[in-house]
Amino acid sequence: MGNQSLANDITLGDILRMSLPLDTVCLAGSRHANRPVRWVAQITSWEQLPTQVATGDLVMVSANLQNSPAQLQLKQSLAALAALDVAGLLMFAPLPPAVREKSLQLDLAVLVAPSHISPREAHRAIVSLLLNRQTAANERSLQLYRKLSDMSREGRGLPEMTAVMSRLTGKIIVVQDKRLEIRAISVPDSSDVDVDLLTAVLQKREHLPEKLRNRKAAARAQQSYWQQLLPIENMGRLISPIVSGDRARGYLSVIGPADQLDLLDSLTAEHGAAACALEMAKAKAVSEAKKALRGDFLEGLLAGTMPEKEIKRLAGRLDHDTKQPHAVLIFTWAGQDTPSLRRLETAVNWVLTNHSRATLLHIYGDQHICLFQALKDADDMEIAHTLARRLGEQVSNDNPGSKLIGGLSGPAHTLADWPRMYGEALQAMQLGQRLQLSHVVDFNSLGVYRLLGQLDDVPVVRTFTQQVIGPLVQYDKDHRSALVQTLDAYFNHHGNISQTAETLYIHRNTLLYRLERIQELTGHDLARANMRLALHLALKFWQLQSDSD
Repeated sequence: MGNQSLANDITLGDILRMSLPLDTVCLAGSRHANRPVRWVAQITSWEQLPTQVATGDLVMVSANLQNSPAQLQLKQSLAALAALDVAGLLMFAPLPPAVREKSLQLDLAVLVAPSHISPREAHRAIVSLLLNRQTAANERSLQLYRKLSDMSREGRGLPEMTAVMSRLTGKIIVVQDKRLEIRAISVPDSSDVDVDLLTAVLQKREHLPEKLRNRKAAARAQQSYWQQLLPIENMGRLISPIVSGDRARGYLSVIGPADQLDLLDSLTAEHGAAACALEMAKAKAVSEAKKALRGDFLEGLLAGTMPEKEIKRLAGRLDHDTKQPHAVLIFTWAGQDTPSLRRLETAVNWVLTNHSRATLLHIYGDQHICLFQALKDADDMEIAHTLARRLGEQVSNDNPGSKLIGGLSGPAHTLADWPRMYGEALQAMQLGQRLQLSHVVDFNSLGVYRLLGQLDDVPVVRTFTQQVIGPLVQYDKDHRSALVQTLDAYFNHHGNISQTAETLYIHRNTLLYRLERIQELTGHDLARANMRLALHLALKFWQLQSDSD
């Protein structure tokens, strides 16, 4: 085939990335990747090589010319080809060890194409690239998208998909989810980047391009990828949002030396993100289906009506080790105008990523979030309290002005104990809400409230409470006084006059006057034990009533 000189900047690395199959082998390693390729020449014999090839050519050698007895001629011709300063050789059959060793001695780049591509197909693809880089890059990226889509359908997963993109580009490929957790990463063998440092940088939200920090805005953006320098010496990335539906579900990054990110890399970022969107959507659909089955079982279990045999039969749906003791925690927002439970779920998931014990999360009936926290042993309840504190801090930071209420109970020794512990945690949360507590309430710390909470809705109890405390509430309303508060402080300090007065910041004589008014209005003598008990119980019942404020 005749030779043609064409001025362009196509390199041997470009040929590998954009023209040849991904499983093409480069025997010379990466040091020849930047060697320019002027044209492609397909030789027909080992005779008169200077008339068939020229400096800078990529020389195609058919399988027939490699076969015996031509192998000896091949070995002898390598020196002639090296002297002609060709860009490299493209073979279509494995090299014998002696020929391979000779090519390495001559420092001659040799590519070995897989058997599923013919010399004709390879020649057409290489010429297309040499004549029109843009068209070749577009075609290559579409091939990549089709391959990645096929891999997703075959269930190969994100790790294998990133490995394919990394082999194609020679760059680091990273796929992250919406929380910037790394779902898959592939690093070329030739890379000397500190991977730990790189992953730490990528997981900081402030390093995301500003447009991508809002996931809905990222999905609406017309721009398909962003280019940015990373705070790592000479490293840059092309990042594309992985869009599914109306928002970004994650991010794909192509990372390499900042001055070596090229057209194919940008197309890989764009089409790779589209293929990853299919994979993430599929994974999410599977996850949602599992979550639905898990949720149906959990809500049936927590209702307390499921037979023990059925519990054991369906326990595997939880995909969670239920043989360990567990604590049960329940959370929801306090008040009326509150964020969504989904936002609370996001905060919980963020905390759980750095939590030391396995935890099962479930949104119960769109009412509250349940956490089933595995314990080391039955005495390990402190780790559940730690989780509750961390979640409270996270919510406070993420949603200033919003308040979280919660309940906690445990340990549940077996799965059959979960309904009772759930009921106790729910009761603790509800009592905490009625008592206007702003923290997670441990059922085991409720004391007498555990009993009172079961009785406050009984008609005779509500009548009794209204008769005893009602006059104090009305008096406070009419005179802007604080008799109910005074009585509460008096009982909290076990009737100690000095401590009660100090707590209320009033004079001792003022306190004594208030106590006299309380006794007059209620008809209960604080000096008589049975009347003092009745007054204290009435106050507790009043505090539990939803209209007590």
